[in-house]
Amino acid sequence: MRFIKWYHVLVFTLLFLIFLIFILPNEAKTSLTYGIELSPDTSIFYTSKTLYRLADENGEAGREFYITQRFTFDLIWPVVYGLFLVSAIGFLTFRINNPKYKHLYALPLVAMFFDYLENITVSITMSRYPTLTPITSFLAGFMTLFKWSTLSLALIALVILLSIYL
Repeated sequence: MRFIKWYHVLVFTLLFLIFLIFILPNEAKTSLTYGIELSPDTSIFYTSKTLYRLADENGEAGREFYITQRFTFDLIWPVVYGLFLVSAIGFLTFRINNPKYKHLYALPLVAMFFDYLENITVSITMSRYPTLTPITSFLAGFMTLFKWSTLSLALIALVILLSIYL
């Protein structure tokens, strides 16, 4: 991706670090004030039963906060980590100039896609609780698993590409 310059990577890396250092801890702290100690999106995988248990434990205020957080903060966070990873991977693959690496930049885009699907499926389940949504709640755990899998692959690709580049 020849149009990605070093300063793009720098800006998106700084934005990513600002989120990691300041915004994510603040969001976690706010979640705790609503009694949300465990969040489905920080698990690797969960079942419908686990999701319903969390919905029950969070209470109505916690569920409402969770949904609000998914459609405010969690609309932006995937874009932030996506821009960081796409720019860094894209920059490195262009510099290395090996055709076998040229599509690795797509991994964070796929992770973002599954992150949004996770947010939608969990939010539907939380908003309808205590009414059961069997298909949606079943799919939620898989969206989370796919998100973490593709995000992990993107991070591994970044480390490998950086090693090759250096």
